[in-house]
Amino acid sequence: MDPTPYLAVAFQYVLPFLPAQWAAGLSVLGSFLVSLCAVIAFFWPRPAVGSKLLPLYLVINTVGLNGKHAANATATVPQQKTLP
Repeated sequence: MDPTPYLAVAFQYVLPFLPAQWAAGLSVLGSFLVSLCAVIAFFWPRPAVGSKLLPLYLVINTVGLNGKHAANATATVPQQKTLP
């Protein structure tokens, strides 16, 4: 399920009520939050399946738009490369 159409409709109703400076500030803070989560997800390896930090890791990966793109997004243990 893609939430994009719902977000677009919500923005169409909310943005006319916000002053332009607030909308600009919120967009800057939102882009900073996404960037920060992307950097954290880059350096943080995925916790083990039973770990208490796994839900936090999944939230940071989702906010940082890191799902299915990073090498550490699905692997719990780094794969060893073998030489031919």
